[in-house]
Amino acid sequence: MLTALIGLGIFGTILLFMYACTTAYRVMVPRGVDRAIERVQSWSSPIEMTSSDIVRKDSMSEIPWLNDLLKRIKKVQVLKTLHQQADCRTPVGVLVLAAMVLALSGLLLVLFMRQTWLLAVLSATLLGAVPYFYLLWLKNQRLAKFERQLPEALELVSRALRAGHAFSVGLKMVGEEAADPIGKEFRQVFDEVSMGVALPQSLDNMVHRVDSVDLRFFMTSVLVQRETGGNLAEIIDSLAALIRQRFELQLRVKALSAEGRMSAVVLLGLPIAVGIALFKMNPDYMGLLFTDPMGRTLATIGSLMMVVGAVVMKRMVTIKV
Repeated sequence: MLTALIGLGIFGTILLFMYACTTAYRVMVPRGVDRAIERVQSWSSPIEMTSSDIVRKDSMSEIPWLNDLLKRIKKVQVLKTLHQQADCRTPVGVLVLAAMVLALSGLLLVLFMRQTWLLAVLSATLLGAVPYFYLLWLKNQRLAKFERQLPEALELVSRALRAGHAFSVGLKMVGEEAADPIGKEFRQVFDEVSMGVALPQSLDNMVHRVDSVDLRFFMTSVLVQRETGGNLAEIIDSLAALIRQRFELQLRVKALSAEGRMSAVVLLGLPIAVGIALFKMNPDYMGLLFTDPMGRTLATIGSLMMVVGAVVMKRMVTIKV
């Protein structure tokens, strides 16, 4: 029975690895790099009636029973929100199934190596969390690119306002001229406003999709100006200048904390490197950590302490601006 489970876990791991390679290739393909080229291609292509991106498919899986099950679980909504903020092409149901397969594979692999149950549960937890960290990485990459594009987009909106255009026209210009992800988000806001959605609601939807502090400042400035009046172009210019100053301060802080981050990498990598070197020189000496019960317990405790130390050092060198 155990042999069959191990074989099933290995087979699932191979399939998941092949799917991960395909997904990585699709993610690495640049999207929306040059909006001008896309517009020329759209003009030269035949006119087709396509549905708007406003109506989105709310299904989390193509499997009906899995989709109904995921909708009943409240904690999956957090994963769904993260999936939307990461703009991931892989469905949520596939990520959930991948997490289950990875967790089962990690559990069976450690048990096959005759290690402790604590180490097996830890391995299953870490491997099962890989899809979540993958979405978190995609979200951070997308958010960083969005925030780098935001000052230029705000300046484009400001110039459109100074030229006498409406605020919605400025949003449309950003959607047509800017690259993704900011071009896609502003274009969706303009489409929602054109379809009759209120501007505050459209901006709030974009804030939920992006989850950026600078974007919240922009939304608050626009809404306050609509209520109290004032020169919106000057407000947006001031906000763009403030965002640029924050970027400069972040780069300065990153340079000053480089020594601490490098020390953290050395402290985390040194025990692993020394352990591998000792295992190569004297396998019998290091083999006690994997064969003796006391050695397995010490290895498990040491691994947990390294994880805790990594989290603590990460918080120490991370300075929010």
